[in-house]
Amino acid sequence: MPFRLKVLVALLLVATLAAPVAAPAADAAAPAATATTAKAAWTVLVYLDADNDLERPLMKNLEEMLHVGSTDKVNVIVLAARSAEGDGKYTNAAVANLPNWTDGKLLRVLPGKLQELADWGSIDMGDAGVLKRFLTSGMRDYPADRYALIFGDHGMAWAGVAVAESMGGGNSLAIDEIADAFKAALPGGGKLDLIGFDACVMASLEVARTLAPFARYLVASEEIEPSDGWDYAALLGRLTQQPGMDGAQFGRAIADTYRDFYANATQHDRKEKAKALTIAVIDLEQIAAVDKAVIGLGTQAGALLGRGGHAAWLHLAQARHATEEYGRSAAPSGQSPPGSEVYDLADAAQKLKARAQDPASSVAADAVIAAASRAVIYNIRGVARPQANGLSIFYPPNQTAFVMRGKTSYKETSFAAGSAWYPYLKSYVAVPASPAERNRPKPAIDPLTSSGRMLSHNGKVKIASQVHADDIDEVRFVVSLAQDKERIVIGSIPIDLDSAGDLKEEWDGKWFTISDNDGDFIAPVTEFEELSGAGNKDLYWAGVPAQLRMDGTREWLDVTLYFMLDFDDEEVSGDFIYAVEYTPRGPREIDLDAGDDLRPVYEVIDAEGESHPSVSSDPKDLIHIDDDVDDLKVGRSEVPAGRYQVGFVVSDLAGRQSQQMTEIEVEAASHESAPDEHDSDADPETE
Repeated sequence: MPFRLKVLVALLLVATLAAPVAAPAADAAAPAATATTAKAAWTVLVYLDADNDLERPLMKNLEEMLHVGSTDKVNVIVLAARSAEGDGKYTNAAVANLPNWTDGKLLRVLPGKLQELADWGSIDMGDAGVLKRFLTSGMRDYPADRYALIFGDHGMAWAGVAVAESMGGGNSLAIDEIADAFKAALPGGGKLDLIGFDACVMASLEVARTLAPFARYLVASEEIEPSDGWDYAALLGRLTQQPGMDGAQFGRAIADTYRDFYANATQHDRKEKAKALTIAVIDLEQIAAVDKAVIGLGTQAGALLGRGGHAAWLHLAQARHATEEYGRSAAPSGQSPPGSEVYDLADAAQKLKARAQDPASSVAADAVIAAASRAVIYNIRGVARPQANGLSIFYPPNQTAFVMRGKTSYKETSFAAGSAWYPYLKSYVAVPASPAERNRPKPAIDPLTSSGRMLSHNGKVKIASQVHADDIDEVRFVVSLAQDKERIVIGSIPIDLDSAGDLKEEWDGKWFTISDNDGDFIAPVTEFEELSGAGNKDLYWAGVPAQLRMDGTREWLDVTLYFMLDFDDEEVSGDFIYAVEYTPRGPREIDLDAGDDLRPVYEVIDAEGESHPSVSSDPKDLIHIDDDVDDLKVGRSEVPAGRYQVGFVVSDLAGRQSQQMTEIEVEAASHESAPDEHDSDADPETE
């Protein structure tokens, strides 16, 4: 071959390898769009699935995009499907120049205006074929040097994203289906510059590894996202001002504007949400190394479990329990919907290293920590999530959580098929269900000793006992109101257990309350976590199960109210962070507004020891938000006079529980609101 020809071939080869994603060939199934002829710097494709109970905030996101819109350098193309519903969770409002629609529309976002490119009719955005069609037509009709695809919807970690509620039971996109759509839409092994999930709990290793072949960067959150989601006006503003930025720079712009939207907000309720934010920019070229390290950790942890038996399992279970968790529910039912039981990957490795006391496992854990640190090139975390390092992983505590299903089960994912993490999990969750573990005795608690049986105003009673077990998961101090043959649990908090197994607690006849300017109710705290990872010794994260009735609606929604509490000696103050509804479609943060009503959900334990959630029917327990959600606070107040049972509930790592209670008569209390009447017909529904 002549030298000049060799040079020409070499140059062509280099150009081919360096080229961005080529525009796909025409898709016969896609309707013709009004195409731009000039090649832009960026085409941002937004898969906005509002065919569910996130329609209202997602339409607000679309309105935000109108503040910037497309330019000659940046195309903003949106596929948006909407719901036919119209109550408080949904909206029938117009968006800019377009009246309400209930099908799918392909839109080009212009400054202040939506250009309808095509009406796609009744579409299922949980169908990978729709995603493939959107990608194909968007890149074909709006060619660019770089492409980004952003998903706006519910997120369920490894279980998927994009729930199409009107499609029967609510179809969704499994992560492997998204990968299949990418494979079909991206020619010749091309890659998008960025994939973004404006959705809850999607910054997981399972998601990153599955999508790594199809993009350079991933932007997602480990934790639940506020319903307002990303700040599209600000992030598109930065992109249009600097269209030459690459995928990593655009990812940082998304993360920074997301943080600033909340942290710099003038509205107090929005500003408080910044405390629980997480978002990371992940270099997907580094994910293969993370995956390899996790395979090594799973292999070593599985080997440790195999040779160490019960003692090894205890160390591993303690490590898992101590790891920072995301997407969890504090509801009394204790359900684990898809998207829960996900934990920070680096923190899990660090906790395993600290407790396993095994050289090989320690080396494997260090490899995971180092690889994850290289992959996460930018990370933002609020003070309430101090161990959020950017990547999470599924780490269920038992077989019930292990076999939970979204559209698919974890076992059916390509990640599980190709990683030693799945075999390790399978072995790990099998231990507490094994005959040997089931036949172990429950934790033994000595009868309680109490400094008194009567508690008057400003008094205290000291309660003590001792636990005899080596596999304690958690000890909780429980306060319940005795009524007839039932106990109404008004809340519980974890307490420390010393090395000798001694249990000690003082109770002053007070408990947590949620209040606004006009009313309050006793808060049935079921989640209570000390935020000590960032040096915040006296800060705590608390979850309270409740029901919410949105203004103008009749339906009561089961939600968990989250607060961050600040303790100063015996005094406590707390600000409301957000309310989350846990649904089969994933968690949904709900903004509280004027006109909304709240009421508590308590756990009731009957004479047979069976428990169920119950809603107070006492009008005093209803909080009506008159004006400002900023007035919603947590404090501690005296409980009403009555007969209480207080004590300790001890759980071991296999899920077995033992308890000891003692009766305390509370004499005089200034606080008169109590969960003393319950409407059994109003029990919250469980999914």
